[in-house]
Amino acid sequence: MPFDTEKIKRDAKANYEKAWMETKKLLTLEGHLFDLKKQARSHPTQDFIFEARKHMLDLGFEELVLPMFVEEEDVYKQYGPEAALILDRLFYLAGLPRPDIGISNEKISSLKKIVKDFDKVDELKKIFRDYKKGDIEADDLIEVFIEQLGVEETQASEIIDKIFPELKNLKPIPTRTTLRSHTTALWFIVLGELIKKKKLPLQYFTICKKFRREQKIDATHLYDSNTLSLVVLTEKISLEDCRKIASDICLKLGFKNSRTDIKKATSKYYAPQTEFEIFVEHPKTKEWIEIGDGGFYSPVSLSQYDIQHPVFNIGFGVERICMIKTGTEDIRKLVYPYFYEEITFSDEEVSKSLKYRHIPLTDKGMEIRDAIIDGAIKNKDAKSPIKIKVWEGLIKDKKIEVHIWESDDNVSLLGPASLNKVWIKDGTVLGLSPDKTLEGGMDSGKTYLEGIANEMAYNIEIALDQGKDSYEHRVKMCYRGSEVNLELEDIVMEFIHSKQKKFDIRGPVFLGLSFNLVG
Repeated sequence: MPFDTEKIKRDAKANYEKAWMETKKLLTLEGHLFDLKKQARSHPTQDFIFEARKHMLDLGFEELVLPMFVEEEDVYKQYGPEAALILDRLFYLAGLPRPDIGISNEKISSLKKIVKDFDKVDELKKIFRDYKKGDIEADDLIEVFIEQLGVEETQASEIIDKIFPELKNLKPIPTRTTLRSHTTALWFIVLGELIKKKKLPLQYFTICKKFRREQKIDATHLYDSNTLSLVVLTEKISLEDCRKIASDICLKLGFKNSRTDIKKATSKYYAPQTEFEIFVEHPKTKEWIEIGDGGFYSPVSLSQYDIQHPVFNIGFGVERICMIKTGTEDIRKLVYPYFYEEITFSDEEVSKSLKYRHIPLTDKGMEIRDAIIDGAIKNKDAKSPIKIKVWEGLIKDKKIEVHIWESDDNVSLLGPASLNKVWIKDGTVLGLSPDKTLEGGMDSGKTYLEGIANEMAYNIEIALDQGKDSYEHRVKMCYRGSEVNLELEDIVMEFIHSKQKKFDIRGPVFLGLSFNLVG
């Protein structure tokens, strides 16, 4: 049976450790119940990387693995006055400082409520001292508690969660270390070391991830992507040689037609007027598309690493090449098809994706929700102005009353659309009165009233957590799903829009709800 995820979330909110332990019962630990299915399918970017590696080795390059991290100072060494602009597109790393943790008498008393007769205060102080010094890794702390303090696993988690907020309230502190945004930043450093150990010529390549803080993610931009990058360091090499190497690589990668164009504006880590872009012809559109960028490293930048000979570098965008080879127009659909590819949904799948945005997280909250629904249905035709108490009870030692009401004169308690049901047919979502059906359609089981009742009960829980003593919720005309607490998963809503289907749940609801403290 599927997990009751809503119940699990409620239980975890009430007592995380208890829910964590009890949900183990939902899993089968023994028996032969599953065999792997024949569903093998490789990813196009990984297919390309596999083939490209073989081609680069065939051409005579040695493969290297480059570091992931680049110090800010190296960006300045390579880019000079342009560095400040380059840093804008980099991701900086940050770390959490390890706090000084004091153990007061109050904390010891609280700890003894979790672990009866706890008497290992000195051992606990030593654990935190060792943790502060870095002798204990953070992800080992629970295990150290269990072994050295003799507590249960759930007790160890509860101690950290409830008694030592210092561990949860930490704020990241930025460093001067960045994630590589281009392999160039690493080639300078690596070649600076290799010239001390290897004879020329040096011919290396790598295929790896780079990370860029793009202003937006769209059809041609991702935060992380792969690059095929290579360098040649030798005593004598011409720009003509470099452009021929680029063309030879394009031919190996399956592009019979390619061209290289010198860029008008040169990046500072390249020598002036030596940076060029590589273009290939799209087999379908016949459009020339840039797939790479290369050139001679600037002797100024090379001198920062004591490199005395010319270096040719070129980098190819893996995803850009794969887009051309597969005919894909959106890089997101190529790399992350599970998020972005166009798919269709059956009415049953649409129905399953229709959710109440907010639901009560406690048993009392669910009682309130059910009471609102029952009270509204029983009194649906009662004339206004009217105010009906539907629930009364204690929540967190606070006595509250919940009412449903209508303040307009001489109308029914419930507006005409309050009891509407939500139906799905051929991808269209419609709200219909309870006495109507949609031939060939599917009843989702969701209603406006149930959505409103769920949200009201949830908001009462939130209001009480925030120390509020009253709350009022009023739904008038419904124009959008959110107004009756309904939502569809984004990808399903995108499907509905792309197919020119409708999500139409408009209708006059006119229902008021409120709660207040009493006594």
